[in-house]
Amino acid sequence: MAAIPFDIPHSLGRAEARRRIDAGLPKLAQHIPGGGTVDAEWTGPDALALAIVAMGQKVAVDMAVGEGNVSGTVKVPMMLAMMSGPIAEFVKTSAEKMLAKGA
Repeated sequence: MAAIPFDIPHSLGRAEARRRIDAGLPKLAQHIPGGGTVDAEWTGPDALALAIVAMGQKVAVDMAVGEGNVSGTVKVPMMLAMMSGPIAEFVKTSAEKMLAKGA
């Protein structure tokens, strides 16, 4: 399994960043190329675990919402290793859009 870290700086504060991510999560599945599902669970006050299932494979994302950044790791299964870069970029870009839009 490939684990790809990401870090997204923001100036929203922890509560607003979490609110924006939470508001954007329901829309995330619509943007998965080829379709897929997204299960999200807040595992702590500022910790989010995502399970993105596409093409019969599960991509796990652990995310921490901080006062000035959102950081985490995208875990891509070996079957999708060739696409780990684009998958991680999709997750990061999606989080950036959620933070920017204030959904």
